[in-house]
Amino acid sequence: MAATEPFRERTRANKYQQKFPLPPNFAAVLKEYTREVLREQPTDINAWSAAYFKKLALDADPLQAKAPPKDHYAPAVNHELEALGMKLTMVFSGIDDQNTGYLYVHLVKRALLEAMELTKAQALYILSSDFVAVNDEGMLEYRQFARDSVQAILFFQQSAYQFPEIHHVDDGATVHGMVREELQDELLRVMRHADKEGLGRLPFPAYRDALFNAPLQLTRRDIQVLCAEAEQTSDGFIDFTIEVENAFGLLYLSQAFTAFDDENTKAAGGTPA
Repeated sequence: MAATEPFRERTRANKYQQKFPLPPNFAAVLKEYTREVLREQPTDINAWSAAYFKKLALDADPLQAKAPPKDHYAPAVNHELEALGMKLTMVFSGIDDQNTGYLYVHLVKRALLEAMELTKAQALYILSSDFVAVNDEGMLEYRQFARDSVQAILFFQQSAYQFPEIHHVDDGATVHGMVREELQDELLRVMRHADKEGLGRLPFPAYRDALFNAPLQLTRRDIQVLCAEAEQTSDGFIDFTIEVENAFGLLYLSQAFTAFDDENTKAAGGTPA
């Protein structure tokens, strides 16, 4: 019997999944949709958006109202995902004052907390997933991210699944075989070695490289979590002394993310990666 698709494959896009090209008039449609949302202020934006785009499709092709072909309209959940993706893109666009299409990861995280009402742990789980690609400035292309992340966002909104609270980690807990003090000391040593000028801060590329080169057996997810939580100053620097203080709880949470993926993979009949 074929293995059921594991959770992390159902809640993210990857290079093997079908890519849907944007229509040539996407920008104009999005602008008009945004204007109507602001004007109508719907209480249930998902249902309202589904009706809006259905009417838009019928206006474009009235014949579909008489005899739409079988499966012409996607299942309701797809409309919900589409509306959620639109909403998330609108939120990101509102933060992107220069219309670059990119945002710092910590700003994306803040939007997930405030606009999507996710918990910090849920947002970090998504931002540390395989599909997230952060550039050397600590930024990601938010339109693609919005499309890739909507299934996971919807899962957390509907299930209210909670990860462990990182502020209540047992004193005897370990991460990569180290207790809190040992991990902090080692990370601080690594960061100070990378900080050639002794400023107590590093530009994002140097901070990420220090994590990659640290002799701590950090996983890709570990590094993604630490980078997503690290807030940059306006000139692109990270105060690593602050980040080191938070690192143990974040890495403990990263272990919980991996365990969550493994448990759901096993439950679905697959083989953990």
